Amino acid sequence: MKAESSEKVGMSKIQEINRVKYALPSNLNVVERRTNKVSFADQNSYSSQSGNEVVIRMTASTDYVYGKNSYLIFEVQCAGTGNEIGFKNNTAMSLFDRVLYEDRSGAELERNDKLNAYCASVVPIHHCRSSSVVHEANGGQFQNYDRIYAPITGLPDPNERGKNGSLLDYDAKADSITVIIPLSDFLGIYNQETLVPSMLVSGSLIRLQLAKATVAFQNLAQGDTTSTVSSYTISNPRVILDSLTLSPVVQKNLMEQSQAGGGLDFCYETVYYQSGNVSSGQTNFNLQINKAVSRCQKLYWKNRAVGTPEASNKDNLGATNYNISQLDYRLGDLFFPQRVISLPSGGVPQKNGSEFYENTIQSINRMKTKVDPPAVSKDIWLTSGTSLNANDADNDNDGRAINCQSFEMSSALQYSGLAINNSRQLEARIAFYGSPETGQVIDAWICYLKLAKCNQLRAIIKE
Repeated sequence: MKAESSEKVGMSKIQEINRVKYALPSNLNVVERRTNKVSFADQNSYSSQSGNEVVIRMTASTDYVYGKNSYLIFEVQCAGTGNEIGFKNNTAMSLFDRVLYEDRSGAELERNDKLNAYCASVVPIHHCRSSSVVHEANGGQFQNYDRIYAPITGLPDPNERGKNGSLLDYDAKADSITVIIPLSDFLGIYNQETLVPSMLVSGSLIRLQLAKATVAFQNLAQGDTTSTVSSYTISNPRVILDSLTLSPVVQKNLMEQSQAGGGLDFCYETVYYQSGNVSSGQTNFNLQINKAVSRCQKLYWKNRAVGTPEASNKDNLGATNYNISQLDYRLGDLFFPQRVISLPSGGVPQKNGSEFYENTIQSINRMKTKVDPPAVSKDIWLTSGTSLNANDADNDNDGRAINCQSFEMSSALQYSGLAINNSRQLEARIAFYGSPETGQVIDAWICYLKLAKCNQLRAIIKE
């Protein structure tokens, strides 16, 4: 193949490519001012009474928002007896059962009816190892996902993991602790590189429904089964938005574009939650998704034991010991990942389940990552349950496994998912290893594309 001549490329381009171009870059900035704007909740404090919810209204403004730099911050303190209590395996997002995000006219932008379980399982698999001691620690989480091995036997202790600092610094019973959660962890609108339009943010509402204290908190001390938690209080909840004031010329251009086209088209990924119950002793289960969407990007699911007591010495938000022997997905007449993933004859999930883990890593585009791999390793993913018998469900639900299947058709293009409708149903076909002794529930979230066509008056939402 004949190389393109330097005359055709141009000397300026050659200098730029070879890093020998010395010139002042053009100022293409359109931002006149950048500030952190604070939006407060409608109350200064909230208690853990059933049905209570934190409501935060975004400050009215004409600024655009960079969502990935925006976050939720609050102080939390719990009441109980015994030793230190806080957030052990999960962040302070354990406090919230559900999130509902509405625009200023009341249109539903996002909704997740199992938010704390989502943040406990789906979010960590996307994080890298270094973030597990940065973002998770900032979110109040005491333990990260690095396994500690006994020096004599060389065997891992399922309940011993690397720490994010001193246990006393995470004790929410002695004093209140301050936690910070990126909005991008639980709201897809704020997980985009594109700036969120002011028409979508201004006057919008974040509603966070509070969970039971026994579900949200865990005993921090190793082996502590006697400490109890009774209630908690959230104080001074607020949202910090990375707000950018655009130049008048750009503002005018965007307004004209909005009026001419019926609104600015803002695309984002969001999730829909669905569950399925697996009876005790059931060895096969088909999970069918009943949501019609135009572009389904991914399906996440995990299985957990339903009989786990709601107590601070248990983890109610994790997964069971990994006990899957066979798995595939069907969407219409298409099968994923083209063939059934199954254990070899005589194999067990903990030793032979690598392909289940690898399929999840591939589906979230982390298989290609060599420098900074996912925080949840294969070891943690497959063996973090405490059950010694691989046939049994882990009754403590402290497993880290979350299965994922991607339905994106292109590795180069964004939002290339497939439609789910009456004629194209999505189904996950699951076979369990052995016969689980306890009943299980499948928590599933589909990740799909939403379009908000927003103007000065309202937002029209399309799925």
